[in-house]
Amino acid sequence: MDLKNMKISIGLVIAIIVQAFGIIWYVAQLDSTVESLNSTVTQLQEEATTIDIAVLNTDVDNIKDKIEMMDAMHSERFDSTDLESAVKEIEDELNDVIKRQAIIENEMRSIMSDHSGFNDILKQMGKEGYGDKREYGNYD
Repeated sequence: MDLKNMKISIGLVIAIIVQAFGIIWYVAQLDSTVESLNSTVTQLQEEATTIDIAVLNTDVDNIKDKIEMMDAMHSERFDSTDLESAVKEIEDELNDVIKRQAIIENEMRSIMSDHSGFNDILKQMGKEGYGDKREYGNYD
């Protein structure tokens, strides 16, 4: 093949040059787009980190406030000077409940004793307490 005698048309040379410029333009546009996207991603990452830090700071502040509030409530409820009086108050209430329970049991025994007496009277009359066959008064 002889390069000196080779004939190339001017149209073919122009087409190759236009394609070369087109490829260069396309690669330049692609590079510009990649750089733009890269800067956008970097900016979004920085903003996300800033937002995450702000949210975390807010969460930490909220948790601190809740701990302080609970600490204040705890110290108000269980102040060491009031602890003895609170225990005394609870013991007094418990003793009142025990007394009320004893009174209720005594009243219940009285009522059941009366029922037993009524049942005995009905038996004597031949009525048998309207079918009442329970035993009364065996309380421990």
